Amino acid sequence: MEMNQQTQQITENGKWLNRNVIGFGLTSLLSDFCHEMAIAVLPQFIQAIGSSAAVLGFIEGTADATSSFIKLWAGYHSDKIGHRKEWAVIGYTLTAVSMAVIAFAFTWPIILLARAIGWLGRGIRGPLRDAMLADSVEPKDRGKAFGFHRAGDTAGAVIGPLAAFGILTYLSSHIEIVQLITSYPPDNAFELGGIFRVIFILTLIPGILSVLSMVFLITDYGMLGVANGISDFASSLIVETLWSRISPFWGFIYAIIVGTAGTVMMASLKSNNKTIS
Repeated sequence: MEMNQQTQQITENGKWLNRNVIGFGLTSLLSDFCHEMAIAVLPQFIQAIGSSAAVLGFIEGTADATSSFIKLWAGYHSDKIGHRKEWAVIGYTLTAVSMAVIAFAFTWPIILLARAIGWLGRGIRGPLRDAMLADSVEPKDRGKAFGFHRAGDTAGAVIGPLAAFGILTYLSSHIEIVQLITSYPPDNAFELGGIFRVIFILTLIPGILSVLSMVFLITDYGMLGVANGISDFASSLIVETLWSRISPFWGFIYAIIVGTAGTVMMASLKSNNKTIS
């Protein structure tokens, strides 16, 4: 009886477009707005500070590998502890802050660290967000709920680069604003790629808003979805099997070795293609 009452509370009398669904859509829109706005100008910024296309390939490969590896742990761990919102908030916060940190980079290793931390947050939040979203609607409405969420995600991915383009266009004709911001550190340390640094700093606005949206609009119903049989996908059988057969430490080390080797190979191929061109 108590479980049925909780289910009715979650779905708000059968309405699939409830507060959680709207909140997840808005959070994803703002978060994608944040990091897509930064990614749109990242290649030009890396070139401005004197790095190569191979470095960009290495950074992107490492960031994607970090996100993929952490997703295995995040979903499995959240199923064990039964609480997801706190970790999801941490994930969105890492992504928001890391994009702004790139504004203070003078060499590519700082960008690599920021991107890895940002995609670490993305890997943490992804499985937890999906599980909470599935717990927020009835099974028959999950397709509509996830479709609404993906629409918000895609909208943010479109708005982000457009906003970056608009800001760059504006700053190009108001260069005194860029000079005012980049002249603050001593020795004009921010002169290289100064106009792009302004973009990275501005990503904090949608990034912080995405965190606030997650904090104030989303309710975590814990493991209710598992009790109702609607979130069993969150913990992969493959992950559980590997976790029980190999130690977590050596499994993580193996993943890092394989991911790094693949990243280096991709970076080398990009560098060779550039040389040939």
